[in-house]
Amino acid sequence: MPPQISLRKPVEASVRGGHPWVFRDALKPFAKGLQTGDVVDLMAQDGSFVARGVIEIESPLAFRAWTLDASQTVDQALLNTRLANAYATRQTVLSPTVTGYRLCHGENDHIPGLHCDVYGTIASMRTDGGLGAAWEEAYVKAVKEVLKPTAIVVRNTRDKEPRVVHGTLPDEVIISEGERRFHVDLIQGQKTGFFLDQRENRDRVASISAGLRVLNLFSYTGGFSVAAALAGAQRVVSVDIAAPAVESARENFVLNGIDPKDHGFEAADVFDVLEGMADKGSEYDLIVLDPPSFARNRKSLERGMRAYGALNTMAFRSLPAGGLLATASCSSHVTPTAFLEMVGESAKKAGREVTILGTYGAGMDHPTKMGFPHGQYLKFVLLRVH
Repeated sequence: MPPQISLRKPVEASVRGGHPWVFRDALKPFAKGLQTGDVVDLMAQDGSFVARGVIEIESPLAFRAWTLDASQTVDQALLNTRLANAYATRQTVLSPTVTGYRLCHGENDHIPGLHCDVYGTIASMRTDGGLGAAWEEAYVKAVKEVLKPTAIVVRNTRDKEPRVVHGTLPDEVIISEGERRFHVDLIQGQKTGFFLDQRENRDRVASISAGLRVLNLFSYTGGFSVAAALAGAQRVVSVDIAAPAVESARENFVLNGIDPKDHGFEAADVFDVLEGMADKGSEYDLIVLDPPSFARNRKSLERGMRAYGALNTMAFRSLPAGGLLATASCSSHVTPTAFLEMVGESAKKAGREVTILGTYGAGMDHPTKMGFPHGQYLKFVLLRVH
């Protein structure tokens, strides 16, 4: 049997209800000899079995549950089985025309510490800290077994740069989302190379963009911009503070057969752009606001919410009556309720009445485990200004 660790706080109901994390302050000190990545049994204060999982000695997030079944062995075979199940699910819910998708969504696919995205025939993995390093060999072996990729890239949250651990990357990586096509930089790109989680929200933006003047803020490599332009937007302006990302957006327009000369590309600070637009009459019918996470942890939550609020207030002021705002947050520390409350307060500060047309999350290749609210990290709200 695995060694045991014990709770010093009564959080077993949360774990048994599906939450896969236990923080160090809820645990008694570990016995000497345990190492990061070790499989252990989590015991309640009354000595009863709670879960079997893995530990990370140096992290505040000290225990991650793999199973609530005391008879189930946590090993390579279980990892391979769960990854194969995740792959089968993606084949069921995704169109064959989608060649970039999330294969494994960490704890939400019952595989703690691993996020793995697929770009054509290439797997791009993101692993978490010491736990990810300890389990890297097992993760890579499972991905090879299930996906049989031509190359594997690994980026651990502690590493400065991603590493190619299997195969050789081609000179160019291109993925498709139906008719949309995108260049992907697997080494210098953000996340694992692209923001795959917004794919279905790009579809939603495309569905309302025909004939509109669209401003895409925090545009990165132009995912929403390409979606709007292909759908017949009158003009799309893409703004990002990173000049290389703006140039990549321009290249993605060319890749999709769209003449960049008909649209705008600007390397600038979004706050400055919105501040210059607010209360001066709108040039746009639709603003897409998809910022990076302003609340990466609990300590930065209050400051992050102020930043989200300032952006949304200025965006509301910059839209005409009948204008549309598509606004998002990718922070797991910002709950869906808190995000909607912030959007409502921002509308009030801007002196605008708004209607919610829809609230959405990530695509179906980014599932959410029951009992694990942190899994609902992406919020995407579409609103109409009156």
